[in-house]
Amino acid sequence: TAIRVEKEISGHIANRLQAALLREAMHLVAEGVGSVEDVDQAIAKGPGLRWAMMGPIMTFNLGGGRGGLERYLEQFTPVFNDWFQELGQVTIDQPLRDKLVAGVKDEMGPRSMEELERWRDETFLKVLEAVASKEA
Repeated sequence: TAIRVEKEISGHIANRLQAALLREAMHLVAEGVGSVEDVDQAIAKGPGLRWAMMGPIMTFNLGGGRGGLERYLEQFTPVFNDWFQELGQVTIDQPLRDKLVAGVKDEMGPRSMEELERWRDETFLKVLEAVASKEA
């Protein structure tokens, strides 16, 4: 799907959003908050499911109930502002690289890259078909 970029900036909107999430995911692993698999599952089985249908801002709009985003922000702005102050800064050094690589190998288990790629592609097509069939 094409999107309109209103202002020049380094990187694409989707890549920048992905990088922001990856930075915090790596920070959580580096700090020992969760394993690679736990961090991956937190997204894949949580917000990632909703984000296949709509972005984070629309998700929060619905989270506000009948009051929408305005109500959501009224209720949760202080919480998010606190969280934003705590978001991690991470440098990808060799110990973190080793931890991430070992963690993803554990998460993969006996599955090969080819098996994971095939599963990803087949599942992605099913998700696209499901979303397209129900688009509002």
